[in-house]
Amino acid sequence: MPIEIVLSPDYKLTSDERNIIVNERYFTDPTKAPNWPKRLAENPDLDPSPIARWREVAYFSSVDRAIMFVMDRRVKLSDVKTLEDLARIIREFRGELAALLTIEGNRKG
Repeated sequence: MPIEIVLSPDYKLTSDERNIIVNERYFTDPTKAPNWPKRLAENPDLDPSPIARWREVAYFSSVDRAIMFVMDRRVKLSDVKTLEDLARIIREFRGELAALLTIEGNRKG
């Protein structure tokens, strides 16, 4: 049975029988489609809002490597200028991951 785990609003993990797949969210603008004027003429109530979609960006043999790829990608796509900024991004990602791994029923406290 394939997995589907959302890591953040922009990344999720899925799987096939051989791989853990990193998926990245992106948006398409329907108004940029070549057939948009025709579709709009046929249906004036058509929604012009961008549409969120997912694309496969990497394949891994293990979940831990996939997660490290996502963290590395977030760092590379950021505007980090200082070591403090880098540490902040890593802490934020680890915090998001910890929140995902925390199950209310298993908490002790």
